[in-house]
Amino acid sequence: MKKRTGIFVSIVMLFMTVGVSPAVAQEVTEHPLIRPFPGSTLHERSSTHHNFDAFDFQVRNPQTGRSETRNVSGEYRRLVYYLYKEDGTRNTDVSRVEYFENFKAAALEKRGEIKWEDGRGLVFTVPREDGGITWCRVEVSVGAGATYLTIIDEKPLETTLEFGPAQMKAALDAEGKVTLYGILFDFDKATLQQPSNKQLQEVLTLLLENPELSLEIQGHTDSDGSEAYNLELSQRRSESVLEYLVLFGIDPSRLRARGYGESMPVAPNDTDENKAKNRRVELVRLER
Repeated sequence: MKKRTGIFVSIVMLFMTVGVSPAVAQEVTEHPLIRPFPGSTLHERSSTHHNFDAFDFQVRNPQTGRSETRNVSGEYRRLVYYLYKEDGTRNTDVSRVEYFENFKAAALEKRGEIKWEDGRGLVFTVPREDGGITWCRVEVSVGAGATYLTIIDEKPLETTLEFGPAQMKAALDAEGKVTLYGILFDFDKATLQQPSNKQLQEVLTLLLENPELSLEIQGHTDSDGSEAYNLELSQRRSESVLEYLVLFGIDPSRLRARGYGESMPVAPNDTDENKAKNRRVELVRLER
C-alpha cells in the first residue's frame, strides 16, 4: 500500500455547542456553512440567534409530491441580510429567481438537498461534518433588497454513539462485524476529524487486547455523487483508519482496508437521516 502522510487528526471547530435550555438568546453571528447572497450585509439588530429552538420547515413528500411540514429543533438563527449598491442605496435589481438559484447551487455543491421551492420560499438541507444536518429556509423581499434566512443546525443522529472494546468484541463474536458511526471525516475527504480519536482509540484497545484478531476495515458512503467516486472515497477513508491504527503499533498484516462505496446501504438513500446511517465504517472479522 502506498505510504500516506498527514494522518494526524486535526481539530476542526466549525459549529457552536447546542445547549439544553430552550430559546436562550446569543450574540448574533453568521452561519459557518450557509453563506448569504454575494455582496449582502448582515443586519444584526434585525437578526436573532438562540442556542436551541424549533421551526416548521415546508418540505415536499417524495412519494406524493405534496407539501408537508417538518418540525426541526436545534441551534437556531434568523438572519436578515440587505444588498446595497455602491451609492449606499438598497439594490432592488436582483430577482427572486437569481437569489434562489444562487442558494440552490451553493447547497448542491455541498451535497445538500432541495426540500421545497415556491414563489414564497426555498428550503434546503446541507450535511455537516459532525454528522448532523443543517436546515435553511430562504425568503426574499426584492423591493427591499433583503434576504431572510431561517437556519437550524439539527443535532447529529444518536447513531454517532461510540462502542467500547468489550462491546465491539461481543458484536464481532456474535455477528462477525460491528458498525461504527463515531469515526468522522472532513466533508468529501478522507481526513479524520478530531472527534474520531476516541472511537479510534477504542478500536486500538480492542486490537491490543485481542492479538489473535484480524479485521477488514470497510468504508461505506451514501448515494450522493457518482458510484465510481463514492467507491474511491470510501477506499481512501478505510485506508486512513488503517494507517491510524498502524501508526499506534498494530501489525498491518492484521488489517485490510476496503471501500464499498454506496453498494451496501443499511437504509434507503431517500432522506438526510437515512443517508447519515449509510455513511459509516464497519469492522469485519477476518479468518487467519
